[in-house]
Amino acid sequence: MTVATLQGYEEIPSDISTEQKRPPLWKRARAAVFKNLLPISLVLFVVLGITVPQPGVFFSKLPTQYVCVVGIFLHSGLKLKTGEVKDALKSVKALLWGIICILLITPIIGGRLTGLLPFQPYTNHSTNGTSSSLGDHSEGSAILGPALFQIGIQIYFIVPCTISSGIIMTGQAGGAVALSVMLTVICNLASVFTVPPLVTWIIEFKNVKLDAVTLLIKLILTVLLPLLVGKGLRYVSRVKSCVVKFSDTLKVISIILLAILPWLKVSRASAQKAFSGISAASIFVVLGWGLAMHFLFIIVILPPCLLLKLKKPALKSVMILASQKSLAVAVTISGFLPFTQAEQGLVSLPLIVIHIGILVFDSVWASLWFAWDAKQKEKSGAESQENGGSVLQADQNDEHEQLLHDSYKLTAHANA
Repeated sequence: MTVATLQGYEEIPSDISTEQKRPPLWKRARAAVFKNLLPISLVLFVVLGITVPQPGVFFSKLPTQYVCVVGIFLHSGLKLKTGEVKDALKSVKALLWGIICILLITPIIGGRLTGLLPFQPYTNHSTNGTSSSLGDHSEGSAILGPALFQIGIQIYFIVPCTISSGIIMTGQAGGAVALSVMLTVICNLASVFTVPPLVTWIIEFKNVKLDAVTLLIKLILTVLLPLLVGKGLRYVSRVKSCVVKFSDTLKVISIILLAILPWLKVSRASAQKAFSGISAASIFVVLGWGLAMHFLFIIVILPPCLLLKLKKPALKSVMILASQKSLAVAVTISGFLPFTQAEQGLVSLPLIVIHIGILVFDSVWASLWFAWDAKQKEKSGAESQENGGSVLQADQNDEHEQLLHDSYKLTAHANA
């Protein structure tokens, strides 16, 4: 009877495996879209902004950008846990190294290397009737574009980390979200004092001023305050239950709000005819250079992270935040330059192209990084379970041998 029972148990897995079916195609497609919603949304909104800029221009005249940033950080506050904040305060090494990379190392590397490229000289006709030539190269490369591209790219690499997308991508990659929030707030506040001298030193362009008070007020109102409000609402039991229940819906809303930010910039640039007269080759070269610098930042940042023995969530946070740059801050600084509106559009164009390219790349990279870690965790769990099963099987074999030995002794004793 025991053998029959064991045979019955052995047959169960085969029956179950034959009955298992793959999910329907529409469910798998929905899961794939949800997993890659951020890059899909960015591409769709950018194409919409280039082809049909009027809606983006209309919404850019409204406080849409602030509404989006507030919504993103309100969602981050709702998701923020007290334990994560405590862990972020304990990650002193990760916090210090991230600040150094964001405010000093990546701006110097990106700004200086971009300054070595031979962009075409550009003559600036200012409003006072004078003209000045931009660019130190007597003969530039037509494929790189005008020197205004060079100024825009340098500004982009000098500014601090992203205000919202880096935090979302850190969560996508399974990193330390609270540490990303701290790096974002600290670096964007400190950039008020670090960016102007870096712009003057690296670009060698004078009279660049940054309104520190205005930027500070905007960061407090759009970043810190919504984060604290979201965190406070999390202590309300009914709100917390709704956050858990509608977690996927809130995530979709947050991603759409993030995709709207570059859509507004692209729409304004397209409406100002900033794309006319620029070859597609120049756009791809700018995008390639931006991604190359992004890879270089990652290569420079990673070894010290390993030497400091940062935990994987903290390492992900530093890697993502230190290699990204804030489009909003870059556009704000470019607005202080003594250029016409059309020229400012040319300065802003490489900012938008590089920023979108990096966001799309990092969103895919963050998803793949999270999937890889989950796969490795599942693999290690399966191996430990297999080892546990082997030990259990060995114990069962020992018990079986002991029973046979006892049965043999009883039989021998009865025969005697």
